[in-house]
Amino acid sequence: MSKSLQARMTYLFAAFVLLVVVSVAAMLWGSETQRQDALLINLAGRQRMLAQQMARLAGETDGASIADSTLLEVQRIFDQTQAALRDGGAAPYPSGVPVTLPAAPDADLRAALDQVDLAWGGFRALLDQQQPELAGDYPSPAARQAVAASAAVLLERADQVVRLYEANATAKVNRLRAMQLGFLAAALALLGIGAWVTRRSLLAPLQSLEQAARRLGENDLDTTVQVAGPQEVQALSQAFDAMRLSLRGSRAEQLELAATLETRVDRRTRELNALNEVSREIASQLELRALLSSVADKARVLLDADLAMLCLLDDSRQRLQLKAASGEPVAQTGAIHASTDIALARGVLLSQHALMCSDAHCVSGCAMLANDHTASHVVAPLRIGDHVIGALCVTSAQPQHFPAESTELATKLANIAAVALQNARLYATAEKVAALEERNRIAADMHDGLAQTLSYLGLVTDETAELLAGGEPRQALDNLGRTRGVINQATRQVRESIRQLLDDAPRERRLPALLHETVREVEGKYRVGIDWQAEADAPVEAPREMAEQIVNIARETLENACRHAQARTVDVRYGRLNGCGVITVADDGCGFDPAAQAAQSNGHFGLRVMQARAAHIGGELRVESAPGAGTSVTLLFPAEEPRR
Repeated sequence: MSKSLQARMTYLFAAFVLLVVVSVAAMLWGSETQRQDALLINLAGRQRMLAQQMARLAGETDGASIADSTLLEVQRIFDQTQAALRDGGAAPYPSGVPVTLPAAPDADLRAALDQVDLAWGGFRALLDQQQPELAGDYPSPAARQAVAASAAVLLERADQVVRLYEANATAKVNRLRAMQLGFLAAALALLGIGAWVTRRSLLAPLQSLEQAARRLGENDLDTTVQVAGPQEVQALSQAFDAMRLSLRGSRAEQLELAATLETRVDRRTRELNALNEVSREIASQLELRALLSSVADKARVLLDADLAMLCLLDDSRQRLQLKAASGEPVAQTGAIHASTDIALARGVLLSQHALMCSDAHCVSGCAMLANDHTASHVVAPLRIGDHVIGALCVTSAQPQHFPAESTELATKLANIAAVALQNARLYATAEKVAALEERNRIAADMHDGLAQTLSYLGLVTDETAELLAGGEPRQALDNLGRTRGVINQATRQVRESIRQLLDDAPRERRLPALLHETVREVEGKYRVGIDWQAEADAPVEAPREMAEQIVNIARETLENACRHAQARTVDVRYGRLNGCGVITVADDGCGFDPAAQAAQSNGHFGLRVMQARAAHIGGELRVESAPGAGTSVTLLFPAEEPRR
């Protein structure tokens, strides 16, 4: 028997399918045979009826011509059917469609058909001989008696043929029944064999495997799992035994770990506490040089090393530069800024964790070490995500100085150091950006406030000098009074700017009041009519810095309209558009070409400053103007939705 359970089941299934196919074929063959036998029995029985009909027609006296023609037709049918029954061939059938018959299958049947032929020959000769007398008006009794006797013989021979056909058909039915019984017995045998194979090849091994699984569940890991059976069961048994061995090894490992758990937990706790303390101390450093030195010192102390070095990639990212070192000075070969080709440290820079090396020439070694300090060292990449900024190297002159856990500890320390270094760099960059923004803001405030005021004072001073020269002291005194007011206003603006520099507390400003105050201030300053309109849903409050930028942009726009555009009327509209605050300042002044103005660099920075202010608060400044067609300046800025 095959060693594979699949092969065994395949053989059983194939045998069962073959048995079913043969059984169905036998049934089909038996059905066709029975149909053919029924046809033969039917035709043989019809021969007897034809003989009786011929005897009856021979004795009829009325309608002799009709009887003669019918008798001839019956004789023809009898002859053709008899020939087909004996030798095979086409035979007439009552349905009108001839049927094809096989030759007589055995010698007894052929002999019986031959006897029918002899009786039929005698009967037909007697009919031909007695036909004139039988056809008369009064046939003799002797003629009738002779025909009846010959017909009786023919009928007896025809009955014998029918009985033989019936016996032959009965024998076939009995054989078919025996075959069906044989098929049934074979099917039952196959089922028995299948049940035996299933129990022996599947159920019994599964019970053994169940017992093995129960032993494993009861923590019996010493008894070997070995179950005999097909290949599949043996493979499953081997898998169970491999699992048993694995569990036994795991149990031994767990027992060993449990025995040393307290020691390892205590050691790991000390390491984590030290690492946490180091990380807090490193993270608190924001000055880059001090941070680099601190990282090197903490790495040397934490890993109990002779030397710790911190190298960073230069701007070209092709060389590593030594930025900080802690430990014995003789351990390093060059100055603090010595560099090494990045190819010598490519192994560690491409790694996701620290590497341990005990060979002075290994690819992950620290290339700036003296030979006396290359006995053992650990190198970790300073990595932030997928971005590497440098490497941390700790070394010892003692071979095999660092335990296996040192790589994990060095990796964590390097990751903390990388984040701290990145934060320090970002902090330094943020300080520079903040200082630059403050300078730009002060420059913009000076341009919008003090520069505008000084320019206006210069114009008023020139006008006052002309009035005094022209003998108009009263108007000159009026100008001096206005000058005094502008100076007082400039003084307030300077004091407000100083206060803003010293005051960090944010305050909300009510925009409509500030903008209306600015409009009236510029209107009184230049004596130009300004139409102010504020919509009901216009933004009311804004952060202090945003409010200051908005007011300064509005003041600069109004100053330009009154001073440079020589406008007679100015319209100011304040409202809301698509969820944003909007201020539009339109005048009927001389206008200008915005593109040409932007291309010029003649010391006038008003438009550029306004655009910078708008960008600073996340807004947008739109300028529409043309020479002789006036100017329209629109400021869009983010604003909160009105409260309901």
